[in-house]
Amino acid sequence: MAKASKDEGSQWRLMTAGILAGTAEIAVTYPLEYLKTRSQLPPGLSNRIGPVGVTTMAYTGCGTMMLGNAGRTAARFCMYDFLVKQLQDESGNVSPPKALAAGLCAGLAESVVLVPFEHAKVRQISSLKTPPPGTREIFTRIVQLHGPIGLFYGFLPTLLRQGCSSALRFTAYNSVRQMGDGFVAPGERMSSTMSGTIELFASYAAVFFTMPIDVVKTRMQTFSGRQTAKSSGFFCAYKIFTQEGIKPLFAGLVPRLVRVSVASVLIFQLYENSFKLVSVADKIFGTGTKNAEAKAVEVGFRGVD
Repeated sequence: MAKASKDEGSQWRLMTAGILAGTAEIAVTYPLEYLKTRSQLPPGLSNRIGPVGVTTMAYTGCGTMMLGNAGRTAARFCMYDFLVKQLQDESGNVSPPKALAAGLCAGLAESVVLVPFEHAKVRQISSLKTPPPGTREIFTRIVQLHGPIGLFYGFLPTLLRQGCSSALRFTAYNSVRQMGDGFVAPGERMSSTMSGTIELFASYAAVFFTMPIDVVKTRMQTFSGRQTAKSSGFFCAYKIFTQEGIKPLFAGLVPRLVRVSVASVLIFQLYENSFKLVSVADKIFGTGTKNAEAKAVEVGFRGVD
């Protein structure tokens, strides 16, 4: 039985810490995200864009992704917090099924906010303009060409990727963790190194099995894929498979795996430092850090997808 936190100040500072940690991680690992997206573009388009730049070109769309990270984090925290308050009983407790439902709804809200920024990022990377359009310009262009609904091209593949990634990561981690516990002496805890290795393996499994969904999402969000976006992701996947083979459905796998590896190390360090800042703020403002940290575990700080 989870207990709803009443430390509003701590929750808001925790959300801010999550946004800052995610933004810092994106700043470091974005070139890998750029390489992944470039490799997933339709045949010929990537060659027309030109060779990958060593500096500025590899950060095309980075600002858009940072804004999307801030939006998705805020949406997840706010939606979860709102639903938990509605679902708690007189004692302030929330049952596990209700907490799970709140988490799923928070994930849906996160995806709704994320999709327009993902779409804009892909359009910026696939643009033939020099220099590529900025965030405001690309949003305006998408609305002019397709209307407001165009911002949500690729929504279902994005939602499916987010959901499948979380489910696969959770399932793989628990399965391997149970096997690993068999090698641990009774009364002892699994080492942090072993636990981290299992976590990384679970992330790799989620990345591998969701790659085709990620490729379909990217294709549907390019300018040349707008007609496909009006049909379905299944049609897009079928078209890629029949015309190009199975290999393109796993395009960008290596950059995505490398990014997950780097981010897994970075994000926990950044978030740990954020917790320390939250603790200092809690002492200054007189609120409880313990509940804030419990809230972080309950909501779940999303890693790289």
